[in-house]
Amino acid sequence: MGDVETTTNDTAVRAAATQSVTLDDLLELLDLERLDPVRPDPVRLDPVRPGQAAEPGDDVAVTSGAQHWRGQPQAQPDDRTFGGLLLAQGLVAAGRTAATDQRVVSLQADFIGGVPADQPMHWQVDMVSDARSLSTRRSTLLADDGSELFTATTRWATTREDLPSWSSQEPAQVPGPETLQDLADRHRDDPRIPAWWRIERPVHFRHVEPPPYLAPESVTDRQTVHLRATSDLPDDPVIRAAVAAYVTDMSLLEPAYRALGASRHKPGSRILSLTHGITFHREPDLSTWHQFDTHVGIVAHGRALGDGDLFDSSGRHVLSTTQLGLVKTV
Repeated sequence: MGDVETTTNDTAVRAAATQSVTLDDLLELLDLERLDPVRPDPVRLDPVRPGQAAEPGDDVAVTSGAQHWRGQPQAQPDDRTFGGLLLAQGLVAAGRTAATDQRVVSLQADFIGGVPADQPMHWQVDMVSDARSLSTRRSTLLADDGSELFTATTRWATTREDLPSWSSQEPAQVPGPETLQDLADRHRDDPRIPAWWRIERPVHFRHVEPPPYLAPESVTDRQTVHLRATSDLPDDPVIRAAVAAYVTDMSLLEPAYRALGASRHKPGSRILSLTHGITFHREPDLSTWHQFDTHVGIVAHGRALGDGDLFDSSGRHVLSTTQLGLVKTV
């Protein structure tokens, strides 16, 4: 799930705060273990007609069977698996079965059940379809009894430089990251903030305005953060996309607390992810600073719908994301 309920156990929080989740930790968590024999690359058929997506009866191969992978949980949060890790591992598992010249273009995920934070994760990847220019994968996280805890459908495609590109989206006009504080620096010694929100993370994560953890300073439905990996990422488009997916789950619904004039980390407050979608417009690489503009336009009966846009340091629109989650305030 996306987040965890605030705890009042200061002793546990202080002890857990020493368990950083570094970029090296994350990259190790994304190095999934293959559980079944290695099979040939996906079936590659004749190309689809220029300028057209694959259609039923075109040149698509529906691949039978599935592949299985094992992932490990991260140290924090310690009572539930961070939803961003599920997005990232599900994307990696799917990407390892797609053709190497294809890039992820979309992800649609459903958080179905609570995922234990102290157990290895069993991923099943169904290869729904394959074509030269487009393929579809479904990554499912399975419980010990075979029930589904999380599922993500990803689409993978070749990049067509001869087809048009255009965007009207621009990053918000806000101060840059250089003078802002990382979360770890802002809240390191504050026991009122849960450990996950004040330890070292795989990315520098800097709010333009003070985050609504204890009390928002202004009522608004928008928020901007600057983020960058703590060191250069590997030259692997699947891993780079997975890291981008990971960070989209860190703050997407925080504007709900700003809009409601509520505190994110007051004891009893909660965010619970239900669905998460990402559309990749360009290949992401968080080795450099990116700006993440987020917005929550509605909260209905505790269900908040958020959307976000990620821009690189040149202002190019890298990805769009949406999330539906349960929000509880006290």
